[in-house]
Amino acid sequence: MAKKPRKVYNAALGRMVSVDYGDTDIHQNPATTRQPRQQVYFDGADLDRLSITQQVVEPPAAHVERLEQAGDAKYDELLHSIYDAVLITDMNGTVFEANARAEHMFKWGKEELADVNIVDLMSGADIELMKIIRKNVTNKKFTVLEAVCICSDDTRFNGDIVVNRLKSRKETSLCFFIRDVTLRKQAEDGLKHANDMLIEAEKVQARIDTISTLLHGFNNPLQILTCMSEMDDNKEYKKQLNRIVVLLDQLRQEQSLEEVVSSDGQARYDIEEPKELIEADFDRILVVDDEETLRGIFVDALTSSLSSKTIDPAGDGKTALDLFSMRHHGVIIMDVSMPVMNGEEAFMEIERVCEQKSWVMPHIIFCTGFVISEEMKEIIGVSEYHTCIQKPLSLSSLIDAVKARLSS
Repeated sequence: MAKKPRKVYNAALGRMVSVDYGDTDIHQNPATTRQPRQQVYFDGADLDRLSITQQVVEPPAAHVERLEQAGDAKYDELLHSIYDAVLITDMNGTVFEANARAEHMFKWGKEELADVNIVDLMSGADIELMKIIRKNVTNKKFTVLEAVCICSDDTRFNGDIVVNRLKSRKETSLCFFIRDVTLRKQAEDGLKHANDMLIEAEKVQARIDTISTLLHGFNNPLQILTCMSEMDDNKEYKKQLNRIVVLLDQLRQEQSLEEVVSSDGQARYDIEEPKELIEADFDRILVVDDEETLRGIFVDALTSSLSSKTIDPAGDGKTALDLFSMRHHGVIIMDVSMPVMNGEEAFMEIERVCEQKSWVMPHIIFCTGFVISEEMKEIIGVSEYHTCIQKPLSLSSLIDAVKARLSS
């Protein structure tokens, strides 16, 4: 018998319309063929945000065949027409009857499903669960369960299960209605994960706002103290103020701070204490060039202009690295193209040594006759700490570059 179309109110048209829902489904099952969900009703006033969707589901062939085989016994056809899986068991949970949907969901044949105990179809279930169910049905109560159900091929799905008793038979039996809610569970888990991420993002933003406010408040007092320490030439004040400035820079850069809990249970943020760096020896200058004649000219010119400084020569990057590791020069004049170890490689190694020994990085003055590479531009950066002079260069420009860095 054909189903009578249902009348629903269409807000867009302002009148009732007929809608034929066909077979509807409220959850997904990968083994069935279905059409995409279509919205058939929406509350035009948007008072309750009510939305009804329909989805046509075509049952598997085995399900249809079993339904056609349903006998003339009372409610037999109804049992196999129910979309949920239905398992009827004795009071100990042993299955003796199942509808077509149960056979399809659990992937058992009609004969195979008989004599299986219900606790073997639910992960983690045992005889204690059956005791609770028997107690509930004795007191005329439903038992509502959420469980991971196990199929014959050891695959699993999330199920909502409702248990009640049947008294129409010679012996009291139990009826289990089982619905596959795997997709709903996945959606709930996804929503929970998204909510957790949103809460964490709000916490991070709150920290950032707090830090930004503190940084703004500290700015002027720190600037005044820094100027006063410079005017008084108080090295200890400068040192302590520098620690504060480094720490604030760290806070400014670390937008997401990792929370740690100390042994006394107090929560705090893990901020690395700035290291005490050892100043370079600005009385020593290192000249690195593989051209012996040019190296000698540079050494003589610097010795003549900076008589109080010690000038050390090196013919390649490896020799320069060894000398620097012993003497921590304040300024290094570095040729870029050299054998054994070129200028860029030597710079990286010098940077590594300074990190290991907590040394202040020396000023590097690169000298090259080639076009400056992108890597070299990145090393030099936009500050005046390091620089690069193109060859051929004048001795005066080299000496000026050294003097500028000795006085900085």
